[in-house]
Amino acid sequence: MIGPDRRNRETRGIFDGIADSYEGPARLFSLFQYGRWRRSLVSQLRVAAGASVLDVCTGTGLVASEIARRNGCRVVGVDLSERMIEKAHRMAESPDAPGVDLVKGRAESLPFADHSFDAVVFTFLLRYVDDVPSTLRELARVLRPGGRMLSLEFFVPPNPALKALWLLHTRLVLPMGTRYLSPGWRRVGEFLGPSISQFYRTYDVDDLRGMWAQAGVGNVQTRIHSFGGALTMWGEKEARGEI
Repeated sequence: MIGPDRRNRETRGIFDGIADSYEGPARLFSLFQYGRWRRSLVSQLRVAAGASVLDVCTGTGLVASEIARRNGCRVVGVDLSERMIEKAHRMAESPDAPGVDLVKGRAESLPFADHSFDAVVFTFLLRYVDDVPSTLRELARVLRPGGRMLSLEFFVPPNPALKALWLLHTRLVLPMGTRYLSPGWRRVGEFLGPSISQFYRTYDVDDLRGMWAQAGVGNVQTRIHSFGGALTMWGEKEARGEI
């Protein structure tokens, strides 16, 4: 098993290497679906104006900005990559950008007190942590009882024909398409598809639901997007004792 320090260093290296050029290639290689996934995720948030929301693995702040813009709430974005945080700061400085507070930090050890947020959102996170159940418990720790936790992750299409097309895209198109963009994007193109496949060989959707429940988050629901290209999950933290 890769230790957490090594995994964190590897993750920082990956995302530091693509921070300055993240948005365009991310849209292209998701076949222009990422915006739809992001909007669907945010639509499930259900928070009032003035609420506090934590966005973990915030990257360049696209989800955090969408939450703040739609809901008029306070959003804190956390990311491990310093370069991603710097890019998010630059984007947040544009005149029409909603206010988002940005913090460098680890999902496995969040620098916030228990029950600090009305909602917790995380995107494309779980493949980059060493202990998924422990990380989910940490995310739930900072969520108030009754608050909603939501996630967006890549997925593997369950339909065999669509899975074959997905494999073609992730094993051939993506590596070839990123080869000449930059060393950072070439690294992403080589590892992303195998990383997604390995994650779902280890955990299926029922496993993830079970881990959310063990973290104290109930009524977990899921939605598959783009014929299996992505998966959103959401649920509410149960009003019970400390987890």
